[in-house]
Amino acid sequence: MINDYTSTSIRMKRKRRGKRGPLMIIISILDVLDGSDTNKTNLSYKTNLDIRILSRYLEFLDERGLVSYNSNNNGSYVSKGVHDPTLIRITDKGREVLYHFKEAIRLMDDECDLRDRCALRRYVG
Repeated sequence: MINDYTSTSIRMKRKRRGKRGPLMIIISILDVLDGSDTNKTNLSYKTNLDIRILSRYLEFLDERGLVSYNSNNNGSYVSKGVHDPTLIRITDKGREVLYHFKEAIRLMDDECDLRDRCALRRYVG
């Protein structure tokens, strides 16, 4: 009987842990891009997202004008399939959206930061 309760309790904790909602994923992508331009692989590592999921979010953000792509052709040879020389950049509209997201989080929870646990993350993520 105790084993059943413990295993159910552990399974429930695992199920909830680490889940972010789409809004928090978008905020984390824009937040990373606000620091500097980066390629898709590096962005995938920094946002802790699978490259296929990240690609869908980037497509969504690009369609709305929040990010843009620019080629990093500085004359160096890059073999096909080895790495993506395209840099992703946040646009002015993306910065404005990020600012409003952060402001909304700050208004809801004064001690909340994107990287800290806070009351908002329990409802959004």
